[in-house]
Amino acid sequence: MDARPAPPDTQAFPAIEDYAAVGNLETVALIASNGAVELFCYPAFDSPAIFSAALDRAAGSFRVRPTFARTGTQRYVGDTNVLVTRYEDGPNIVEVTDFMPIGEPEHTNQLVRIAAVVAGTATIEARCTPAFDYGRGPTKARLADAHVVYEDGGVTLPMRLAATHPLHLDGLEASATAELAAGERMVLVLVMDDAEQHLLKEDGVDLALADTIATWRDWTAQSDYDGPWRDMVMRSALALKLMFSDAHGAIVAAPTFGLPEAIGGERNWDYRYCWVRDSAFTIYAMLRLGFYAEADKYRAWIRDRIEEREVETIALMYRVDGSTDLDETLLPHLSGYRGSQPVRIGNAAYTQTQLDIFGEVIDTLYIAQKFIAPMDERLWRDVSRLVEAACETWDDPGSGFWEMRGEPTRFLDAHLMSWVALDRAIRLADRTGMPQNPRWRENRALIVDTIETHFWNGEIGAYTQTYGGDKVDATALLMPLMKYTSTTSERFRSTLAVIERRLVHGPRVRRYEPVGEAQEGVDGPAEGSFVACSFWYIEVLARSGRVDEAERLFEAMLAMASPTGLFAEEVDGMGRHLGNTPQALSHLALISAAVALRRAIANGGDAF
Repeated sequence: MDARPAPPDTQAFPAIEDYAAVGNLETVALIASNGAVELFCYPAFDSPAIFSAALDRAAGSFRVRPTFARTGTQRYVGDTNVLVTRYEDGPNIVEVTDFMPIGEPEHTNQLVRIAAVVAGTATIEARCTPAFDYGRGPTKARLADAHVVYEDGGVTLPMRLAATHPLHLDGLEASATAELAAGERMVLVLVMDDAEQHLLKEDGVDLALADTIATWRDWTAQSDYDGPWRDMVMRSALALKLMFSDAHGAIVAAPTFGLPEAIGGERNWDYRYCWVRDSAFTIYAMLRLGFYAEADKYRAWIRDRIEEREVETIALMYRVDGSTDLDETLLPHLSGYRGSQPVRIGNAAYTQTQLDIFGEVIDTLYIAQKFIAPMDERLWRDVSRLVEAACETWDDPGSGFWEMRGEPTRFLDAHLMSWVALDRAIRLADRTGMPQNPRWRENRALIVDTIETHFWNGEIGAYTQTYGGDKVDATALLMPLMKYTSTTSERFRSTLAVIERRLVHGPRVRRYEPVGEAQEGVDGPAEGSFVACSFWYIEVLARSGRVDEAERLFEAMLAMASPTGLFAEEVDGMGRHLGNTPQALSHLALISAAVALRRAIANGGDAF
């Protein structure tokens, strides 16, 4: 059953697909088609939110739009993360341009909103009401030199709202209204740190916009991707780039928290952190498109995470600065998106055992050394620590790829990715002459024997989710993608057929069969289909030689993207988005599927 529809009294929330994102490579503002900034954490992705209206209509927003419309049509300026929302009413047309400057460091602490009348006339109305610390902290406002300054007593950095038109303050709400004709505009700049110097004061808004557009386009021009669906592939790359911390080299799984995987349910997680798994997959996708600087920064970041631990090898997730204070807290004062509670910050999954992470990291370093720099002795020592850990732990129970909150279990994905860790390390050692422990090969063979003996269920004809189990999981689709087996092997072809019967619905693919609250650790309505799994399936079809089918399903998935080309974590049976957005795993899987399809088409449909 697909995620249940929202009760009538919660329809005031925009659809998740009606949100778009702008950012400065340290944080992201989520902006709805109603013209409001509805989720914005500052100064970092994982900082407390200043605006949280996406999770409670009274938890702060910053809206700019003409009075003649309630919603507009969103698009990005080509090959950039500069957002334009267009409003039309007969002959009257208004465009609101939103961006956070990048390129000039002194300007990156600003969110710029430009409402311009393109044709006719319009009354432009701006309303800004922040709610510091996720709406639970004190918020004070005062007028100062025609600006409005917001403070919360020192917990969050103060911020200043400046505008080209007079600002009025009523309690905590700052507002500006102006009757404008074609060619006229209202500009508002939200300046963090209460900085008195800002783009309006410097008359630098237009230059900052031009520089920001040029910087984004210079970045996309680095890509060597020239295949079909370029616009969607580049949009996915730009979405991924928004999730990079330029200062640290880390990558968040999504820049948002609390958006539900099932409307009205409790699967409302905080994804504003760096999962080692998702980050590694993201780097792999970037490398396939020709973006190498991000891989180099991430390699340094992950090396530091390995080396800062003397005994343990690596955590499964971090804050962007490398810290691991991720205790999960509930925010009961927030109603949740369309009534979906609880809203969580932090993520208890950081305490879990997830044994797949060694494989993802080592596979990414294996790929990276071919593109950016050879493996040196220092990094090889770090890799060897991870490989030794994989040798020690591959047959331990854990929480798996999907972070099950029930009892630890032996999952196929953990065994598969532990095999990847050992396989890639052996290949690296053979290629570079670096020292290797003979037990790496011994354990690689033991893992294969375990998978083929205990995860293969002859009765159902499939590799199963758990040791000795009878249910299938979409992570089995990774087996050929990770070079464990071929798409043409008898056992994988049989597994694919079972997955198609049990998990596939058109282009949409569920993560796994129902397993119950005891294993998942959560209850409530069923989640939607997982976007990344859908693209994994499409890639498998392309690699299997089923190219026409893969291309048709790929087009069907692209049709489910938001109007701006973004994907959340999941989609329901109607193609509506669910979960945090934009989601790194969704976009990197789209890129991988597109690259595979391009190769399949060039191969004339031969399996590979």
